[in-house]
Amino acid sequence: MAHVKDVVNYLVYLRDEDEKNGEYYSLSNLKLQKLLYYCQGGHYRWDGEALIEDADFEAWRYGPVIPDVYFQFSKYGQNDIPNDIGEFDLSNDEAETIEAVWNQLKSLHAYSLVDSTHKEDPWVDNYKEGYNNIIDDADIQEYFTKD
Repeated sequence: MAHVKDVVNYLVYLRDEDEKNGEYYSLSNLKLQKLLYYCQGGHYRWDGEALIEDADFEAWRYGPVIPDVYFQFSKYGQNDIPNDIGEFDLSNDEAETIEAVWNQLKSLHAYSLVDSTHKEDPWVDNYKEGYNNIIDDADIQEYFTKD
């Protein structure tokens, strides 16, 4: 499993690589939070285990959030996260999951991703106005592996 900082850094790296190739996709704090959630869910679906080992998601008003990551980048508001993040240490399977999620969702606006998460059981079942309830990883696993 990966550390959340490595997943964040790799998502920023992928955004920057696309930009170097002439493609621009935003990566705000809000969008980052949703991508982290979908990376976690995608890894459950494709690899049968959690991707992020050292952080919990909480059900916030605008969808799933990892609080430490949110507060780290909140100073940028709705602007893009800068590209001076850092290194990452990921396995091939972890990197493949993150790349797949990035490539599938990079063109979507942050609020489209918010709308999507608001229709999904892990957020719906755990959200309560005024509370930041933890979304149990088992809820994420169950949702993304059912079918």
